[in-house]
Amino acid sequence: MKKVTVESPASSANLGPGFDVFALALARPSDRITLRSEKSGKLRVAIRQVVGATIPVTATKNSAGAVCLAIAEDRGIRESIAVDISKGVPIGMGMGSSGASAAAAAVAMNELFDLDMSSDDLIFYAGKGEEATSGAAHYDNVSAAVLGGFVVVVAGNRPSAIRFDPPENMSLCVVTPAVKLPERKTEYARSLIPKKVELKMMVSNVANASLVVSGFARGDTDLIGRGMNDRVIEEARKRMIPGYDAVKRSATQAGAAGACISGAGPSILAVVDRGKVRPSAVLDAMILRFEREGVKADGFVTKVGDGAREIAHR
Repeated sequence: MKKVTVESPASSANLGPGFDVFALALARPSDRITLRSEKSGKLRVAIRQVVGATIPVTATKNSAGAVCLAIAEDRGIRESIAVDISKGVPIGMGMGSSGASAAAAAVAMNELFDLDMSSDDLIFYAGKGEEATSGAAHYDNVSAAVLGGFVVVVAGNRPSAIRFDPPENMSLCVVTPAVKLPERKTEYARSLIPKKVELKMMVSNVANASLVVSGFARGDTDLIGRGMNDRVIEEARKRMIPGYDAVKRSATQAGAAGACISGAGPSILAVVDRGKVRPSAVLDAMILRFEREGVKADGFVTKVGDGAREIAHR
């Protein structure tokens, strides 16, 4: 029997204007995937154990299982593969939960069977896990989970991603309000997006997205924060988050460089230059503002994380 364990980070997609293009890995929380394989002469993928969440255990409907099946089928692997999943990334909170498991599974398969896949290959197959759980292969979260850092995703038949290191002093505040969410939240959040956009709004978003990329290229947290303003997607989605505008103002008034909805929400991400401001002060201000809006909230401070990595191999 061969065995490998891989840990993969949570992620925050969009960063305001970068819908389906930008994502950022978080240093915590994370998922762990353990794969065990035995020669059997026939491909079989079984979800053996899940800890920390209630998720589908049929391989084709599970983000990690779907990735293992896709890679094994394409690479001619005919073995029995058992999958153990330890969920640390909360589900449906805008932190790339299914993407973390999918990325971990892709990296684990690569290591277990010595497949020598490129990072673009890993992203492509991790997208199969997103497709299994949400109906579409969204590559932003999985790219950040595979590569770490900040990523700009170029989608298509064979997606690719460009990775940037974060500014040295950047901290992240993640706050999650206790709000009732619709079933299949991601699909609902996408249904809110307008079909047409005014030219001036598009121009504004392009400018802000350019500021975000420039900020990562220059290592400038303040520049990144200036760009984290979206006049299209967030304007439509913020109705899902009571008090969103007030919480965002409170974050910046407390010293955050910028704030935005994390992925499809309801979590909110704020970026902070910890050389200038205490991240905990920003976190407290956001939680307090939610409480004043009549919404309970919780959160944590973290930093930009590394990509999925092997932590055990036998």
